[in-house]
Formats: sequence, structure tokens, C-alpha cells
Amino acid sequence: MIVTSNDGTSSQSSSTPTGSTGSTGSKNSSFQPSPPLLLPPPTISRTLAGLSGNILEWYDFAIFGYFSDIISKVFFPPNQTGHSALLESFAVFGGAFCARPIGGMLMGYIGDKYGRKRALEVSIFLMAIPTTLMGCLPSYSSIGVSAIVLLILTRLLQGMSVGGQLMASAVFVVEGQPDKRKWGMFGSFVFATANMGTLVGGVVGEIMRECFTEEELVAWAWRIPFLSGFIVAFAGLYLKHYEQEAPLHLTAESALAAKKLNPIYEAVTTHRKSTFCVAAVASMWSGCFYVYYVWFAAYMNSLLEPPVGRAFLVNSSAMFTGVMCFFTVCGVASDRVGRRPMMLLGGAMSCVYAPVCLWVVFKFRDPFLSFVAQTFMGVCISMFGGPMTAWMIESFPKEARLSSMSIGYNMAQMLVGGTCPSIATLMFDTVGEWSPGFFISGCCVLGMLGVWAMPMSEEDRLKLSAYTSVPNRSRVDSESDTNKLLKSGGAKSDSESGLEIEMTSGVFVDV
Repeated sequence: MIVTSNDGTSSQSSSTPTGSTGSTGSKNSSFQPSPPLLLPPPTISRTLAGLSGNILEWYDFAIFGYFSDIISKVFFPPNQTGHSALLESFAVFGGAFCARPIGGMLMGYIGDKYGRKRALEVSIFLMAIPTTLMGCLPSYSSIGVSAIVLLILTRLLQGMSVGGQLMASAVFVVEGQPDKRKWGMFGSFVFATANMGTLVGGVVGEIMRECFTEEELVAWAWRIPFLSGFIVAFAGLYLKHYEQEAPLHLTAESALAAKKLNPIYEAVTTHRKSTFCVAAVASMWSGCFYVYYVWFAAYMNSLLEPPVGRAFLVNSSAMFTGVMCFFTVCGVASDRVGRRPMMLLGGAMSCVYAPVCLWVVFKFRDPFLSFVAQTFMGVCISMFGGPMTAWMIESFPKEARLSSMSIGYNMAQMLVGGTCPSIATLMFDTVGEWSPGFFISGCCVLGMLGVWAMPMSEEDRLKLSAYTSVPNRSRVDSESDTNKLLKSGGAKSDSESGLEIEMTSGVFVDV
């Protein structure tokens, strides 16, 4: 049995009752614990190390979306009818999502087998290379169709990287926090920093459009944001040389079993239902986010006639006020009221409001009203997304956690996140100017179904067993319950014996 205290240290203790045969062979000898296993403490530097790559990596990934209109003119044939070139650009944007499940499985396997930190390092370096290369690609006017092929290949490499990075960062950061009553807060940090990277991409897009004419952007200036992609490599170097890998807190028996199992196989067999529920939940998150905070800038600037003034500034400001300012608030709230109620409320509000948001922007074309409409949409999806990271992590045992989360999350990103800008543009052209809002409502329904159908999470099991819901529970009662678990299960694996039990004295016990 591993006991982990709030200061981040662990010690190995025996589940053998006092008086039984010890390591010396004497029945009356007291058990001598093995030397303590020191875990990396949940310091600020460790948390920041796990989060820093998110900002830069998601800036690299999202900048393509913010320059889709320029990229459509650089890499695709000119003089096409309607919005064909923009559709093709969004199709390449979505093509990167096809590689995300591959990256998720690869990094998930590495993370479950060899450590979360290693998976995070690999994914960060894998992003730095193709992003920088993209800034060096020749245009369609230079080499013709070959330019499109090279563009697709670099985007696929980006997709593989980001498919593993986000979930690896989530597990690395949240598992490093011993107090599970704060998992909602720390989990929200992961997506908040990823959103910050997307926000930085939007700000850069606005600055570039202010500083350069459209002719200059098409000719050469579009390359500047991509060439800066190498900066993300510094986050990987810091992780590699200055941070430690955290053990998985498994008992000897469960650690041996973890070495033998294939986490990818476990994700699609033993945890199949939970993996599908994660995919359904992620479908809502990715649909809402990529429509309202990636596609929406192009919608206001390039699709609407007349356009909304300062569209990229409006979009970025709304992301900051609606998502950045409320995401962690909602994560903290879920630590108090529970993940499921928060997520269901946020999903229901997003479902009803999604078409209204597009209608307001289309109807009035006013920058301030567009900002208010998108801000409220951000608050709605923050209520759903803020608790989502902790909700996913609590739904899987440690030995297959990263693989299961990565597969489910990235399947949704491929099927919904990658296609929704193209679907939204197609619906705009064929159905109506604010019809994409109904597509998002459908994604919200799917997300709420995923939350409702998910098997009971660890958080819910702990609350029902009163380990976290009764603040005045005595240490004696907690130790009595722990002894009962030891008698009934001994040193079982996490999935068999309820994972970590939180006692009111501030100690976690793995049994």
C-alpha cells in the first residue's frame, strides 16, 4: 500500500497485519517499511512546465485557422467560383484532425507505458518541426499542385503532435496534484492555456492584418507566424532536462499487471463505453470551440457582406472574456458542486443559445453586439469545458488512462472538430447565413448524452462513500474503512479496489 501525503512524498507500507511474518521471518518482528519513494512535489514550476507547451503548441496549430483566407489564396488555384478556395483551405485544416487519433494512440501508449513526461516531450518536439517548415513552403504559383501536397503533409504532422500533447499535458498536470478536491481547478488550467494559445493566434492574426496589406500577406508576410513555431521546442527542452517523471502510484501487483497489458487494447475493450462517452463529450467541446473561436473570425470577416468591423479583434476579445476569464472559475465550481451538474447545465445552455448567437451577429453586423453574443457563448461552453478534464481523468484507471482519453478525445476532434469549419461554410452557402448554429446544437445534445451515459466516475464513487462529502468525518472512521478494504482486497489494482481514498487528515491511500 502506497501512502501519499499532501507534501508530495510517498512511503511504501505493508498490507500485512502486525504480528504476521515479516521480511526477517519472525512472526513477532515489526514490519520494516522500505525506503520512502520521493515523488516530484506539485510545485508551481512543475505545473507551469506541463502547461507552457500548451500555449505555444496551440498557437502553432490554430494560426492556420486564422490565416485560412490568406492560405486559400497562396496554396490553391485562383479564380475559383464562390468560396471554393476557402472551403479547400478549411478542408486542409480539417485534414490535420485525421492524424490526431494516430498521435493520440502513439502518445497515449508512450505515456501509459513509459511516463507522462516523455509523451509530452515527444509531442512538443513533433509540433515545432512541421510548424517551422510550413513557413518555408513554396506557393501554388511556384510549384502548382505539389504545394498543396506539401501543405497537407505538414498539417498531418501537426495533427499527430497536438493529438497527443493536450491529453498528455492534462494527465501530467492533474495527476501531479495530490489533493483531488482541486482536480477541477488544475484540469481547467490545461484547456485554459490551450485556449490562450488559440487566443494568441487570433491576436497575432489581427496585428498582422493591421501591419500589412492583403497583398503583402499573400506575397510573404503570412510566413512570419509559422516561422516562429520553433519557440515551442524550448518548452520541451525544459521538461526534458529540469523536470522529473512522476510514478503512477501503483502497488507492486498492479504495476506488474500494468507492464503486461496493452493500454490501447484496454481502451477499446475494457473501457470501451467510457471511451465512447469521452468522444461524445469532446464532440460538443470541439464543435463549439472551432466554430465560435476559429471559423467565426472568417465568418464575420470574409463570408458576411457587409462584414463585421474588426472581426479578428472582436473574436479574440470575446474568447478572452467568455472563455479565458470563466474557464477556471467553472473548473473550481465543479470541485464543489460536481462535474456532471456543471457540464449538463453548460451543455443545455449552449444547445439553446448556439443558433441565437449566429443570428445576432448576422442580423446586426455590429462589433459590440457580436462581442457580447460570443462572450455569452463562451460562458456557456466554459461551464461544460471547465470540469471536462477532471471528469475524463476520473473516469479511467491510471494504467490505461492516457490512452483511453486520447483515443476518445481525438476521435471526436477528427470527426467533428476537423470538419465543422467546412460544414459551417457549406451550410452558410446552401442553407442559410446563421444555420450553422443548429449544427452546434446537435453537437451539444451529443455531448450531454455522453455525460449522462458515462459510468460512475471516481469522484462520484468517493462522494457516495462519504470520503470527500463529509468534512467532519473522523480519522478513526477513515482508518476503519481502509482496514476493511485491505481485508477484502489486499493489494488490488486501482480499478478493482476504488483507486485512491481521500481521508480528512489530508492523506491519500492507494490500495
